[in-house]
Amino acid sequence: MQILSSRSKDIEVLAWLAEAQLRLNGFSGLRDVYVATASLLEQYFDTLHSIGDGDFEERFAPFAGLNGVGGEGTLIQAIRLTSLIPGGRFAHFSLWDFQLSQRPNEIERRKELQQAAAEAGVAQMSAYLGVLTECIAAFDRMVEILDEHCGDQAPPSSNTRNVLQEAAAAIRLLAGIEDSVAASEAPAAHAPEPLHPAGAEETEAVRPRPISAETIRSREEAFELLAVVARYFRRTEPHSPISMSIETLVRRGRMDFSELLAELLPEQHARNAVLTAAGIQPVSDRGG
Repeated sequence: MQILSSRSKDIEVLAWLAEAQLRLNGFSGLRDVYVATASLLEQYFDTLHSIGDGDFEERFAPFAGLNGVGGEGTLIQAIRLTSLIPGGRFAHFSLWDFQLSQRPNEIERRKELQQAAAEAGVAQMSAYLGVLTECIAAFDRMVEILDEHCGDQAPPSSNTRNVLQEAAAAIRLLAGIEDSVAASEAPAAHAPEPLHPAGAEETEAVRPRPISAETIRSREEAFELLAVVARYFRRTEPHSPISMSIETLVRRGRMDFSELLAELLPEQHARNAVLTAAGIQPVSDRGG
């Protein structure tokens, strides 16, 4: 980090540091890089060095490489291999291990993860989740600044945000706090009814309200409901593409048009052709 404060404020160095700090210091290291990046973007946006001096897309290409354009970037797998246990080694008890442990034939791997989380304790796991939450918040602030300055030429970010959120969900589950978090995330329309009086049939102890299109009150609530369904399939059928397909739909549904178009059509000239055919003048061609 010293090179950024004393010698060079370079976008490529920031991108390199993000993966290096993640591998060396886990989510706290990645958080620190995001905090530093947001600060540098706020103070020195116009003077930050980069691999090219062209448009925003070229200047911030190192960030796009971390996230990936039309696929997963270099940082995504590193996040999947970061330990979900505080103090854990890189590639040990990771999100990748957690996802594999959900398969029916991975009982031993699942027990090892649960044992590691139990040895860490709920307090330390919760504190570690707090670090990851801070990391996501710092990342979102960095993305917000880039979006403000770069518009539809801002580097894509959804792959990174999604895998960080997957890691947070895994830590919550391992720490035994998934239920309370899921309850706060789930739409109020399908909160459970109060328990029946003692003596009622056990299978009817909790009767959820029926879910229908009429009970969904907003677009975001619909996305949250789909996200809950995706988590169910990821937990019960980790080998199936269903969860990934639903998550992709939700992720793309939350994108604005320019970000979605950039993911579907990574090449600038192809995007410009689509915009022109739709009667929309591409940003790069506008005057001023």
